[in-house]
Amino acid sequence: MAVYFTSDLHIGHRSICKYRDRFKDADEHHEYMINKILELSKRDILFIIGDFLFDGPDYFKHIEKLKNKKCRIKLVLGNHDAKELYYEDIFEIQLPLFNYKSMWVSHCPIHPQELRNRAGCIHGHLHSESVKKREYDIIDDCEHLVPDPRYFNVNIEDNNYEFVKLETIKEYFEN
Repeated sequence: MAVYFTSDLHIGHRSICKYRDRFKDADEHHEYMINKILELSKRDILFIIGDFLFDGPDYFKHIEKLKNKKCRIKLVLGNHDAKELYYEDIFEIQLPLFNYKSMWVSHCPIHPQELRNRAGCIHGHLHSESVKKREYDIIDDCEHLVPDPRYFNVNIEDNNYEFVKLETIKEYFEN
């Protein structure tokens, strides 16, 4: 059994290739993302922490494909997710902010003062190739940025279009 985290798959986003030029078109992008999920085994758990599946003309087509998944999907709804996802019985809906293995999990990174006694915050939402897995605290009215290793961004594009294993995240926070 393996536990994975990801976010911001943006399945159903019709203009996604404007931001992800590695794919020739939106259909190729959506197929890739769905196939990544279908590759997981029945013993795997995938946390998708926001911006998973957009509402649109292909919503039900994507849901039909996802019904063939073997893994458990624990889903935190993000700011771009279809509201219908809440009613789909093939996903386990999670709270918008919850504690998992002494780490906060949320779609958006939480304020540094709220980290308290947790190892860090696993999140998505931020899209930036340059940031990678280190997020930034804003100081001096946004003029200066300092790395903050208490955050781990599991955004799919910032992780080479791969899901991130829980062990990788735990090792990151331990160092």
